[in-house]
Amino acid sequence: MAHEVVIASKDESDNLPVIGNYVSMSAGCKILGPVTVGDYSIIGANAVVTKDVPPRSIAVGVPARIVSMERDRKKQ
Repeated sequence: MAHEVVIASKDESDNLPVIGNYVSMSAGCKILGPVTVGDYSIIGANAVVTKDVPPRSIAVGVPARIVSMERDRKKQ
């Protein structure tokens, strides 16, 4: 986990994100609300995650979108 990473609920509820094992969270990323970030995923710098991220995926952007998954990389 890099600096200035935010992991929080979107409101005052207890709906916090669930972070899997071996997840890389780049500087300034935000993971908000009742989402799940799958094992071995990478969250890009300054990305804002508001939806689930499947295992072994790369998520970037605002709002975050999946740009690569392990099954996509195996085809190349």
